[in-house]
Amino acid sequence: MSIKLRLHLLLLVAFLCPPQFSTPQNHSVAHSGDRIYLDVVVSPVSGPPVAGLLQQQFTILDNNVPQTIASFEAIEGGQAPTEVVLVLDAVNIASREAAIERQQIGKFLKADGGRLSYPTAVAILSDKGLQFQEDFSQDGNAISTALGRYTIPLRTMGAAAQSFRISFQEFAELVAREHDRPGRKLILCVSPGWPPLFGLKNLRDARLREQVFGNIVELSTQLREGQITVYSVNPSALGDIAPGLTIPPTNHLRSSNPKVYMVETSKPSDVRIEDLTLAVIAAQSGGLVLMPGNDLAAELQKCVADAEVYYEVSFDPAVGDQSYEYHHLTIQVAKPGLTARTRQGYYSKPWPKKSAAQSERPGGATQNASPPYVDWPAAELVERLPELKTLQPAPDQKALPIVLQNMGERMDNFVRDIGDLIAHEDVTQQKLNADGKVKATERVQDNYLILHHGYEWGASAEYRMDEKGNHLDSIGLGRGYLVTSGYALSCISFSTAAQSQSKFRYLGEQKLDSRDTYVLAFAQQPGEATFTTVMRGTGATELDLLTQGILWVDKNGFQIIRMRSDLLMPSKEMRLDQLTTELTFGEVHLQDVANPLWLPSHVDVYIEIGNQKFRNLHLYTNYRRYRVSANMKPSQ
Repeated sequence: MSIKLRLHLLLLVAFLCPPQFSTPQNHSVAHSGDRIYLDVVVSPVSGPPVAGLLQQQFTILDNNVPQTIASFEAIEGGQAPTEVVLVLDAVNIASREAAIERQQIGKFLKADGGRLSYPTAVAILSDKGLQFQEDFSQDGNAISTALGRYTIPLRTMGAAAQSFRISFQEFAELVAREHDRPGRKLILCVSPGWPPLFGLKNLRDARLREQVFGNIVELSTQLREGQITVYSVNPSALGDIAPGLTIPPTNHLRSSNPKVYMVETSKPSDVRIEDLTLAVIAAQSGGLVLMPGNDLAAELQKCVADAEVYYEVSFDPAVGDQSYEYHHLTIQVAKPGLTARTRQGYYSKPWPKKSAAQSERPGGATQNASPPYVDWPAAELVERLPELKTLQPAPDQKALPIVLQNMGERMDNFVRDIGDLIAHEDVTQQKLNADGKVKATERVQDNYLILHHGYEWGASAEYRMDEKGNHLDSIGLGRGYLVTSGYALSCISFSTAAQSQSKFRYLGEQKLDSRDTYVLAFAQQPGEATFTTVMRGTGATELDLLTQGILWVDKNGFQIIRMRSDLLMPSKEMRLDQLTTELTFGEVHLQDVANPLWLPSHVDVYIEIGNQKFRNLHLYTNYRRYRVSANMKPSQ
């Protein structure tokens, strides 16, 4: 059995093999569920959305902390799948005014010859619930005809609490219905808004606040995950007050200040009567709150225009120790006169509950039942990993972006300066008993070459040679040992270009010997990582594996001075239960490089595979430039 690390300079591939291991390979699958995706509309103070912006012009702030953009896509011309649901509210408005609304909606549907930009469906909210008139269609004329045949029932006078119950319940069911449909969804609610929670007279009751807070969190999460944007289009045609339009009469504030609708409910005690109103939900989702006056059709078109030009931006959220923690989001655009609009925030997910049967060691045999390191509460992670016992936990994630930026730049310089190297390697290969005691040992000493061939690095360009320069095969493989190699360049997977392939969390600070370090947890993202660990069996069978781990980053130079990696989950196919690698890096000075390189000095690899246990210890010394020379003898 042997393990190799094969890194491609661009794809950063590393291989693992039981008989051989390597690391990183590129694959493309669906988005990770933990990643936050935002639909961002950028526009001037007055005017249509702006196209042609670049990723470097965007900054994401999560609770005012800059985040690393994981993905970016500019979407123009309706190229992304989009649906529009147009809701006519006949519960909170009198039938006479509802007829006027229907007339304006008909005008919107028939514009441009009745050719709608996106599949559209119209639904009417009445005392009987939410009723769709037709299936989704881009034929506005046909939808308008169907709407004209519908008789809106007379609205009976009812209590505000009853109106709220009908309105919110039907809206929640609509969101649940749209959540699982593909693409982006725009819900345009033509409504003066439903009554707030005035009917809930016992809102001070703790249990009631908990229930309302749960509704707020669930609705926010459904809208975000379902890529749903809500628009509140209030048909009031008068100035600041529209008496008589609703039942009972309601005052409608026509505020141009978007902060009016910025309600950030962080905990049950923060719950207010306006938290579940339509305008607040719309603003929170990244939509618009409009009072069009007499031109309702034009404002509906303004809402739909949001899907013509926008930007899909994503980032990996920091993990805190609080479940359902509210995070305020801001998008900044580095171009004068432009502002960005997206959803106002999100709620963090609760911590997964672990069963009693879960492994005591996160990298162990039952790792598939554990969340990755980045999702563990800090105190629990420290308890499970002895290396972190002196960790000073971080109070927040504010330091993470700057640490990642500087660490990435340090790795970028490493890639630039590494060149061709040779080192002395001393490897001790061990077979272990079931209780972990050594039952057999073999020692190998060699010259270890790290060569750069075009764009390839790692196992495909790392070789073992004897003193005479002869290539050494996988020594010990035939005698049942596990052969490991290729760790010299393992940190390249944390270069700037590769960081988006992993999720990171700032754990805190820790002193290693005399050095102060930042401590980060990382986990490769399924479908994102191009640095997979590839296990290769004796029959040339290969299997991609993802890893997670801990990084210790020097506070002064931002170089990685220690790393621990484990499997993200075990492999049943290869019967691989555990692969834990601990690397210690040392300073290497080369005459042709101004700054020292940090390369592995000690590597400890522990593996459990097929009910067998192995440990390999690598010691690297005397790194130096490798140059091939030819001696010319003078002719006699």
